[in-house]
Amino acid sequence: MGLPQLETCCIFFDLKTGNIIMGCLNAFLSFVMFVIMIVVASAIEPIKYAAEEERDLNAEAALTGFYVMSIILVLMFLAKFCFDILFIYGVITERANIIRAYFIMFVVFLLLSMFTFFLNAPNFNAGTICMEVFYIGLNVYAILLSNSFYKLLNMREEV
Repeated sequence: MGLPQLETCCIFFDLKTGNIIMGCLNAFLSFVMFVIMIVVASAIEPIKYAAEEERDLNAEAALTGFYVMSIILVLMFLAKFCFDILFIYGVITERANIIRAYFIMFVVFLLLSMFTFFLNAPNFNAGTICMEVFYIGLNVYAILLSNSFYKLLNMREEV
């Protein structure tokens, strides 16, 4: 059956323009999430050291796990930002192999990002949670757009 096929982006734009816009928006939001996770990781470190000084092993273990997950998310969002830039190039040059690779990476990244986020969601503040939920919804729409554009490119090659 497969994913639903979109014919336009946001009713106004064709698929190529929509993918370029969505790629730029994703690159910007990936960079924002990268910065947010750096701030979260840097805010956790002093609290972790305070727990070490108090010899509170439970708090120290929880904060160490949260700190490690924050660092993993920092690296994931940095990689995602680089792939977003590559995706924009692939859409502009209409290279289906780059779009397919991005699509696969995007699905894997979305699943990993959601897993690590929901695992640590109780430790995040409300602003970070709202940004991540918006980011996940936008990524689902971007996956549908990139898949539709990839299928459109493949239909052009067949004709």
